[in-house]
Amino acid sequence: MKVTSIIAATAVAAVALPASAAINWASWNSASVAGATGTIGAVTVAIDGPLHNAQINNVGTNYWLNGGSPWAAYDGVSNVPGNVDFIAPNGDGVTHTITFSSAVTNPYIAVISLGRTNVPTQWTFGAPVSIVDQGQGFFGNGVFTLSGNSVTAGEAHGILRLTGTFTSVTLRTDTTEFWSGLTIGTAVPEPATWAMMILGFGLVGASLRRRTTVTA
Repeated sequence: MKVTSIIAATAVAAVALPASAAINWASWNSASVAGATGTIGAVTVAIDGPLHNAQINNVGTNYWLNGGSPWAAYDGVSNVPGNVDFIAPNGDGVTHTITFSSAVTNPYIAVISLGRTNVPTQWTFGAPVSIVDQGQGFFGNGVFTLSGNSVTAGEAHGILRLTGTFTSVTLRTDTTEFWSGLTIGTAVPEPATWAMMILGFGLVGASLRRRTTVTA
């Protein structure tokens, strides 16, 4: 019972990261109409196409910052992407698959211009999604409408977050317009969280060793 409790507490520490935790955003380094690949720290991330366009290798317009500060759409998280990269999935009724080389938990989706005024675009994820932030962005200040796993908007910018642990997750695009961009990030555990996790795993090991000794 005690070992189970320790494992549960350690698992909670691994996933219950505060909204203020630093975010490791993707660096996209390859893109074509057929899809894109990049890295989030040591994790490789990929999405299949079709794509309308992309900015990769930190070259292009910075849609995350207004001058030297984040647009209001992105100021609800601790840090915006440190590069200008994004990818723009495209196609009406197309299901794209986002894959990760190792599991990621509760990933963030930073959105540039979902939809257009009077042309609402819908993105439907293969996982529960929540709105972390939204507001004025580079192209406007539309509002996300959330229904189940779907987000619909006309010219909305902001941060979404998926709930769960994934090696892959789907994104269906509907009523696409010129382009709507995104990038992906994962929370970086804070030192206190790492300490709790290390302590928890240490206690699990000690408990298992003691139980083995008693049994012997």
